[in-house]
Amino acid sequence: MASISEEVAALRGTKSATLKDLLTSPTFSRLLAAMTVSSLGDWIGFVAVTSLVARLAGSQRVALGAVAAVMTARMLPALIFGPFAGAIVDRLDRKQLMITADVGRGLMYASMPFVGHLWAIFVLSFFIECMSLLWTPARDASLPHLVPRRQLPNANSIGLLTTYGTLPIGGAIATVLAGLSDFLGAGVPYFSTHPESLALWLDSGTFAFSAFMVSRIAIASPVAAGRARGLQFRKVGHDILEGVRFLSKDPLVSTMTIGIVLAFGAVGAVLSLGPVFAADTLKASAAGWPILVTAFGVGMAAGMASVNLFGKRLDQDLLFAGSMIGAAASLFVLAAMPNIASAALVTVGVGGFCGTMWVTGYTLLQENVTDEMRGRTFGSITVVARLALFLALTTFPSLAAIIGPRVIQVGQADIDLSGTRIALWVAGLGALMAGGTTWRRLRRLRVLRPKPLTLVPKLIRPPSTGLFIAFEGVEGAGKGTQVEMLRSYLAERGHDVLVTREPGGTALGERVRDVVLDPATGRIEPRTEALLFAASRAQHVSTVLRPALAEGRTVICDRYIDSSLAYQGAGRGVGEQDILSLNVWGTQGLFPDLVLLLHLEPEIGLGRIDTAEADRIEAEGASFLDKVADAFLKIAEEHPERFVVIDAGRGPDEVFVDVRDAVDRTLGERQGDGDIHPVPSHEVRTPSETEAGSTGTTDASTSDAPDPTPVTEREIDPGRSEDSS
Repeated sequence: MASISEEVAALRGTKSATLKDLLTSPTFSRLLAAMTVSSLGDWIGFVAVTSLVARLAGSQRVALGAVAAVMTARMLPALIFGPFAGAIVDRLDRKQLMITADVGRGLMYASMPFVGHLWAIFVLSFFIECMSLLWTPARDASLPHLVPRRQLPNANSIGLLTTYGTLPIGGAIATVLAGLSDFLGAGVPYFSTHPESLALWLDSGTFAFSAFMVSRIAIASPVAAGRARGLQFRKVGHDILEGVRFLSKDPLVSTMTIGIVLAFGAVGAVLSLGPVFAADTLKASAAGWPILVTAFGVGMAAGMASVNLFGKRLDQDLLFAGSMIGAAASLFVLAAMPNIASAALVTVGVGGFCGTMWVTGYTLLQENVTDEMRGRTFGSITVVARLALFLALTTFPSLAAIIGPRVIQVGQADIDLSGTRIALWVAGLGALMAGGTTWRRLRRLRVLRPKPLTLVPKLIRPPSTGLFIAFEGVEGAGKGTQVEMLRSYLAERGHDVLVTREPGGTALGERVRDVVLDPATGRIEPRTEALLFAASRAQHVSTVLRPALAEGRTVICDRYIDSSLAYQGAGRGVGEQDILSLNVWGTQGLFPDLVLLLHLEPEIGLGRIDTAEADRIEAEGASFLDKVADAFLKIAEEHPERFVVIDAGRGPDEVFVDVRDAVDRTLGERQGDGDIHPVPSHEVRTPSETEAGSTGTTDASTSDAPDPTPVTEREIDPGRSEDSS
């Protein structure tokens, strides 16, 4: 039997969050292609650069130092440039920033074969990493604009898989290219003396491909109220401090940061200790370390893929904290394993918990951090995560080396307490302490957080005879004008049309409208505002909408439930799920057959309004309406079968062409063909009645029930009053 939430999703036409839908999305598929190819190139370049510096260094001792210097050059930007990267991402156009970073990295990799000095390779590596510190936060901050919220866990899982899953493929390709260079060197001496060239040039080509794919993606950049666009270093410094304060003071963000950093630290512990642990402690063959790497990768892939499955049964914050504790426990168990087979099995668990933790943490941040702060947030997390990885790569091997091989005899048994085991136990202990702290903080946040509504609605499906059309959009989008044009169009074709609005449509609703829109009312607590709108809507549905639909009438409503989801759910921050639960309960699951979203940039819409007569909602300004407009688009994307998005930046006649076409399609689908047929009317108007002033419509703005007597449709003001939530 379907659950209430599944029934509501069916009534709303909610699109499911399947991997197929995500992978076939043109926007995400382009980003995925860019991420996959550039990540593959990054690993090819990593192998090629380390080979290059080892060749240029000459002796083994100098080569070891040169490789370490390259690693240091790749880590230093996190300390020096990292704090600026997130602020820059929030200041500049993210799309252009990603393209510039790709082109810059490609050019620097392409130049490396012609550079014969180690210091130059170190400098290029430093700046390549600086470009990466811009590209990654820009992608993470843009992702919520590119995929619907329901797909964020899938998108984050795939993103992490492309980053780390291409490691073995990149290594294999670099090996093949090195062999090809040897083969070509027989005819072209350059390749025998520069065997890394092919790999580096291929790496350069992958970034060119990434830049091309990103150029074909529409990526929105943040527009903060009152913030000048462009890069001003004084303001960048202010943004950095603001980002640090936000990261440390926001309880959810700081908690998520701890977990993500812990995941990177755990990975660093496994990667740094793994080769010695497999070869010396477990006495495995040369294949021991690759086996552990493969096991970790398999576990991470499984953990990422299972997020959606477990997310249906557990809250994301509990899943996040539980994964932290699971990763810590797995490290403890891993350190005690006696052979490579059992160690590989436990390593799958370590990877699984880390993968779940990464995806859940990133998703929670993307859903809960405002767009203007995302760049700095992800930039800061990138910095501290890389530092955690670097510290893990250096600290745990040093600890293991200090302890060294150690065996304690207890009776007849020898207990192996080698440095690698103890170092893994220390890593597990640190992870366990951090996991416990995070668990307590998240539990406290759950206590402080308002409890979600648990209303169980009685769902009543509307009759199939009527047609319910709703108009949505921000202030100034021209909904009132389009409502009147559509009313006339349908009435001329014999439809019995009821025009109504929200809040309003009933005597009670109009009184609520006066209160919530009057600037003299002042600030209304967001939950109070949501309840007022829901109360007006419940009365409206019970006494006007359902009776009209039962009579087979065509109802045109200026705003409906989706306005509450956008204005109170997103704009006021009450939360979409609570708003949806409240309104489904109040309306008993009545949703429109068609929602026409008149999309307009809020700044343009506000410019159409007389500010001297602005109502309480309009007076909120562009920053508030930016959130509302973004929420409308996300809702429309998640319910494509019910929504039609129409560009409202054009003239009324041009806009109405799209409105008319959308309504005609809906009417045709209801009749089973592509032609327009009037919905049966309970009362047919004669031409004399029309000439006498009746338009074949009823105005439901001032009554609590449909008036059986036709009345002249009121003049709908295309200005401000019809465009207020």
